[in-house]
Amino acid sequence: MRGLLWLFRKYYYILVFILLEIVAIVLLSNHNLYQHSILVNLNREIAGRLYNRIEGGREYLNLKKSNDVLVRENAVLRNKLEQNKIADSTAYKDEIDRSRYFYTYANIVHSTHFKQYNYLTIDRGSKQGISTNMSVINNEGIVGIVLESSRNFSTIIPIINKDFRLSVKIKQNNFVGILQWDGRNYREALLNEIPYHAEIHIGDSVVTSGYSAIFPEGLFVGTIKDFSLQQGNFYNILVELGVDYQSLFQVYVIKNFYQEEQLKLESNLTE
Repeated sequence: MRGLLWLFRKYYYILVFILLEIVAIVLLSNHNLYQHSILVNLNREIAGRLYNRIEGGREYLNLKKSNDVLVRENAVLRNKLEQNKIADSTAYKDEIDRSRYFYTYANIVHSTHFKQYNYLTIDRGSKQGISTNMSVINNEGIVGIVLESSRNFSTIIPIINKDFRLSVKIKQNNFVGILQWDGRNYREALLNEIPYHAEIHIGDSVVTSGYSAIFPEGLFVGTIKDFSLQQGNFYNILVELGVDYQSLFQVYVIKNFYQEEQLKLESNLTE
């Protein structure tokens, strides 16, 4: 209180001056339409800018919540895509309406992108139906594969891990090769085993081949950034990855309802 009185005494003349100015402006505006309109417009302009700043702050605070809602909606829409429906055949008449793939959204809670063996952690686990060898994607392309799960969390081995291998194909000509990371740039990977007689161009799309029980066919992986002919019969192809792991926050985990059946059948061939 004593400090408040001290400030009032120190700035007494300034405060009185400001008060008189306000009174003068109010009296002038009340008796003059021109000044009154200017004052009203000025008040609206200040209020409008203030409300705009407040609303912008509210939108920023609600951005994560809104993004989570969009991710959930995208997961629902993906699950409704007709391309994920089992073909109508006599062998599957009791399963015509069942989807082959099911998408579950998840948030990234931890990630690395600067190591040789990078990993991601998501906030979904066995309780939410996540298990080993499920594929992980986002709207930009392939992210990786589920390595293991606890009750509420799972670890993901991404493309940018030197242990990762992925069967892919060049979309424009369907030539199949193996994608792997060389441990250098987290935005690039190497595509091998594409024969020299394949016609390829910079900018060609690289997608999943479908030659596994993990990834559906045709999911975007990246684009050809550069290529050269090795000694032998194959190209050395540099692929720019679609996913930017440095700005990765949400993903979709894909469950293949027929993965176990396919893997069991294929294991019998190797025994």
